[in-house]
Amino acid sequence: MENKNITIKLNSKYILLFLLAIVAALVGLSIYGQKVRFFGVADIRGYWHEFLLDLLISAFYLDAEGNIPTFANALLLFIPALLLFFIGAWKNTIMDKFRFHWVGLALIFLLLSFDEAAVLHERLIKPMRNFVDAGGVFHFAWVIPGMIAVALFGLIFLMFFLHLDRKFKVLFFVSLAVYISGVIGGEMVSGYFAANLGQKNYTYAVVASLEESVEMFGCSLIIYSLLEYIKHYLPEGLTLKAS
Repeated sequence: MENKNITIKLNSKYILLFLLAIVAALVGLSIYGQKVRFFGVADIRGYWHEFLLDLLISAFYLDAEGNIPTFANALLLFIPALLLFFIGAWKNTIMDKFRFHWVGLALIFLLLSFDEAAVLHERLIKPMRNFVDAGGVFHFAWVIPGMIAVALFGLIFLMFFLHLDRKFKVLFFVSLAVYISGVIGGEMVSGYFAANLGQKNYTYAVVASLEESVEMFGCSLIIYSLLEYIKHYLPEGLTLKAS
């Protein structure tokens, strides 16, 4: 039987627009669902209406865990891991100097995806809060080791970043900056509101939903940047060899 190669070509702009539309829809549903939660609705029209409202409140809240936004966020982080593995595999075939950096980035995003799905980082909040007596913007105290991890990441990948062409320096820097500002900076803003207002109010729900949306927007930009990188250096597309 003759071997056939499978070539995959993806339109980065259309994919970005699609991802942004999903993020916008999730944010809208999250904020509206929490409005229903805290202010109610004028009239509940039967059991199905009540069921849908309950589903909207719990299944689409961006600050909750184990629901639809959690799955979407984990998937958004898994896609860059997959793209980075593809790039790493290609770089390995040409023995690129930074091939292990690409694979390392893929592993980082894979771990971030697992972390998002399993909510591992939030388990650091209580021990870190007790350890440093944190409050205010550090109410969600996991951001402290998170900031240290970001600093180490910057040091380890500095030379890798500097070797990139100018276009991709800008794309990767902006997309990562937006993502990290959502993960760390947004969490600090949410922490401030949580520390001063608590977490069971509409103001916090809106702030938390918007904070999570910045993280998802940043991850969408990362996916776009990687697709642009692949399109630039592999204009023929990704080729999978079937045996």
